Amino acid sequence: MLRILFGLKVIYSSDLGDTELLNTECLVVTRDEELYKTRRGPTILIKTDDHIKWISIFLRLGLKPLEKSRCPLCGGDVVEVSCREAEKAVGHRIFSEKCWRCTSCGRYYWVGAHWRRLKKLVEEAYETTLDCINIG
Repeated sequence: MLRILFGLKVIYSSDLGDTELLNTECLVVTRDEELYKTRRGPTILIKTDDHIKWISIFLRLGLKPLEKSRCPLCGGDVVEVSCREAEKAVGHRIFSEKCWRCTSCGRYYWVGAHWRRLKKLVEEAYETTLDCINIG
């Protein structure tokens, strides 16, 4: 979701070990409290399964949702293309005014039900109150 909603370049992998995560200079977003306590680099501990609340966290950090997106599968850049091109590629009619293609993996995307659900999550996240700890 961070790729789709905020256009962030992220690595999402359960193959990364704690040693790699402890030593990276990149921001680490985790649910692992031990990793959070041990790590010295920029880290966010999220202790909720509620997507609305964690989207709200990123909104509070000043990220602007839905201005730029990345491919949710590979993280590549997406470029706007004609929906006619997308229809030819996917083999069915697309009822959308905007379509995109990933420059890395070639997958096509458009404004559909999934996009509308994400937009609703963002709207709810703006209205959500949070109890945050360890914020300086």
